[in-house]
Amino acid sequence: MKIVIIGPYPPPFGGISIHIKRMRMYLLKKGMNVYIYNEIKNSKPISNNIYPTGSFKKFMFKIPFIKGDVFHFHSIDIRVRMILGIYKLFNKKIVLTIHGESLNEQLQNSNFITKKVLLKSLKSMNKIVCVNQNIKDNLSNLGINKERLICIPAFIAPIEDMNDEKHISREIWDFVDGSEFLICANGWIRLENNEDIYGMDMLIELISKIKNSGVKLIIALLGVKNQSGEEKGYYKDLKSRIESYGIKNRIFIYEAEDTEFYPILKKSKLFIRPTNQDGDAISVREALYLNIPTLASDAAYRPDGFILFKKRDIDDLYKKTIYAIENHEACKEELKNIHIEDNAEALYKVYNELSNI
Repeated sequence: MKIVIIGPYPPPFGGISIHIKRMRMYLLKKGMNVYIYNEIKNSKPISNNIYPTGSFKKFMFKIPFIKGDVFHFHSIDIRVRMILGIYKLFNKKIVLTIHGESLNEQLQNSNFITKKVLLKSLKSMNKIVCVNQNIKDNLSNLGINKERLICIPAFIAPIEDMNDEKHISREIWDFVDGSEFLICANGWIRLENNEDIYGMDMLIELISKIKNSGVKLIIALLGVKNQSGEEKGYYKDLKSRIESYGIKNRIFIYEAEDTEFYPILKKSKLFIRPTNQDGDAISVREALYLNIPTLASDAAYRPDGFILFKKRDIDDLYKKTIYAIENHEACKEELKNIHIEDNAEALYKVYNELSNI
């Protein structure tokens, strides 16, 4: 079976790119032929059947001539989503994963014609993989056949490699090892309606409110090189706040690009996800999978095991964080009864089913 996967591939590391990297590794262990077409802008060809998509137009014209049993798209680009239905004319078996809120926003913000074309394309998919039940319900309400919709969270368990830890600098491990109680978080600098989508500002406020100097925070910050002018200015402001609060020795912002997050997560006492909006964040499931107590905002559906706090509510975040610190062992004990599914096998079954039709 030959699987063609289209989406971002690391570096840089992010939720979707990690998902694709791990799924590729899983399929290769299964003996599958896997071809990746990397959507990351200016990406270079990599060995082992990983290629850049290049320009949008050229790649879209190339797809009918690419051979594969299943084509799995992870694209959030509305142009790609609108055109996917055309490939059914070439007998391509198409799977599309919806990872977050991008599709909902596209449908809400599109004009009548764009929305109609997009929905027609979606209705022609062999399968649409929804990372949470809300996405599946919304698509069903839009008239998409329920038999074409399947809910599979994006989390795929890490295949641990010693090199993943070695690629993280000694400076970071010194900070990690020197922390009495390490909190970790990850995300991007992203603004919407003048709000910090990933809640980086809340994390800084949180550490300033916690007076115990043994409590430290490491943030794996993604996409620094690709920040817009507005994002760069905001990032500079956040670093100035850290300085003005006098907590520079308690917060380490790790500008991650080509490293996995799980080695840091494994050595942390607590993981925090203070987002304003979310799909089905891989990192939050990964934290529970690794038995790390986790605080998450109520901005999206969360599986059992999380300590929830009200989004954008710093007082509630502070209260729940103090609870998790003071009751850490009890929080870890509760996680022993939580099972987080590795979803690679579920996706493999989708591929296998479609390839045999």
